[in-house]
Amino acid sequence: MKSYLEKNRNILLIIAPFIMFTASFPAMWSVFQAASVETYGITLEESAMLFPMCTAFYGVFYILGGRLQDKFSPQIISRIGALIMPAGIVAMSMLGAGTKIWQLYLAFCLPFGLGCGIMVPCVITPLLKWFADKNGFAMGICSAGSSVMFMIMVYRANYMLKTFGFSKSLLYIGLMCFALRQVCCTFLVSPDEKYIAEKSALAAVKSHSAKVSRADFTTKEMLKTKQYYMLFLAGFCAAPAYMLIAPGIVTLAVSRGLDENLAVSTVALASGVAAVGKFVVPTVSDRLGRKKCSMIFLSLYLVLSVALMKVAGMAVMVCYIALVFAHGGWGTLIIPFSNDLFGFRYSGSNNGFITLYSTLSSFAMPLMVSFATPFFAENTNHIIGIIGLVAALALIGFIDTDTAKLKK
Repeated sequence: MKSYLEKNRNILLIIAPFIMFTASFPAMWSVFQAASVETYGITLEESAMLFPMCTAFYGVFYILGGRLQDKFSPQIISRIGALIMPAGIVAMSMLGAGTKIWQLYLAFCLPFGLGCGIMVPCVITPLLKWFADKNGFAMGICSAGSSVMFMIMVYRANYMLKTFGFSKSLLYIGLMCFALRQVCCTFLVSPDEKYIAEKSALAAVKSHSAKVSRADFTTKEMLKTKQYYMLFLAGFCAAPAYMLIAPGIVTLAVSRGLDENLAVSTVALASGVAAVGKFVVPTVSDRLGRKKCSMIFLSLYLVLSVALMKVAGMAVMVCYIALVFAHGGWGTLIIPFSNDLFGFRYSGSNNGFITLYSTLSSFAMPLMVSFATPFFAENTNHIIGIIGLVAALALIGFIDTDTAKLKK
């Protein structure tokens, strides 16, 4: 397979989006939110927490998946994740009335997060190694492609929910994810170090931005740098602006006067527009630089978060779609940014520690909401997101991207 990919690496630009699409199920939870409340008897607020809890477990186990794929074959490790993840969706389809929220955490969020945490680094790390000369472009294609598939799936999920009901829809989605992932895992192998070095050198020639470091930092070395903590905290601070809004956007849009069908379409269209951002922004960052692009899109993200706090009707749809566009553009830059700062050799483990921000942010969000609600009432989620984005902008602004000097 390795020799095949040396001549046909573009096949990964098709395979990777398919796998990443199957990992996006929690992002469409707003379609199932009301049905889950009716089926299980949990509250709307409890149902909304399933999305961030999946993300929390995913972040923890991404470190495990990154380490395993650094030491063993990504192809083998990915098949394990491809088995565990859909098991969580299938398990949820078998639960009914009287189910407690903690049971959903254990039956769905834990296996889904574990499976994705093992699986995703086995996709992203080899992909970016094969495209070491075009990290932003490859990450953009992967993210954008999965977003387009997600957009289509939102409509299909809504149709399945109305046609087959809540439990059967989850069962069918779980089985589909399992079959698709097992087929795609065949292509997940890493290139040789010589290949990576040649492509990395080509990237340095093409870049018009400030010096890009390709020095390889071990995880221990990375954890001693200020750059790691700044990038990590920027991800942590920026996450709530999307994570606290996305699970309940359909409910929010309807409460602000939007028709229910348009509210569902908001989720699908947002994913489609995000696909554009996830492709354009990292691709441009290959030339313009990760830091500059991050600053631009975090600023747009902040402006839209402020607007979404007050708008109503169609403006909710417009603002949310644009917000997801900005969030997607920024979020897609984080791993290529990390690779620029700390190199490729240990990127599986290193990126696991970078993406751990999503876990800590997910665990921290309920505490943030609980603390801030007495002060900000119905605007709590919005205010938390806005404050976080201001902090993220400051952190990115202070990052020194020339980490190569730290190895001298």
